[in-house]
Amino acid sequence: MDGKRKSFVAPLALAVVLFLAGLILGFYIWGINRGDQVDYKQTLRETIDYIATIEHRNENLRERVAALETEAAVAREQRAEGSEQRTGEIASLKQQVQNLREENQELRSTLQSLTQQQDTGGTGPAPAPQQDRPGG
Repeated sequence: MDGKRKSFVAPLALAVVLFLAGLILGFYIWGINRGDQVDYKQTLRETIDYIATIEHRNENLRERVAALETEAAVAREQRAEGSEQRTGEIASLKQQVQNLREENQELRSTLQSLTQQQDTGGTGPAPAPQQDRPGG
């Protein structure tokens, strides 16, 4: 009989503890006396004002985002134009370097032929007259 009693008391004690916890929590949340009435109209007005404020801030943020997107697009275009311009400048500079290398090679060959002519005592083909070269 003692075993049956223990198995009956444990669930009963758990039910009582849960009931008391629910009762205390209920009083904590809703209170014992709620004498003051909630002014629903005032709460609704405050909510509407808050929503209007949020919508106004949202509109301001949209305008700022649109302005930033425009600035970003302009910056991308300028960067692309600058890149194309630099590409053209690089190609021009490469061409100038190539022209200078060719001119340098011609001058070396002319100098070498003049040096050989001087070493041989002035006998040999006369050097070709120099022409005006672009970039030089």
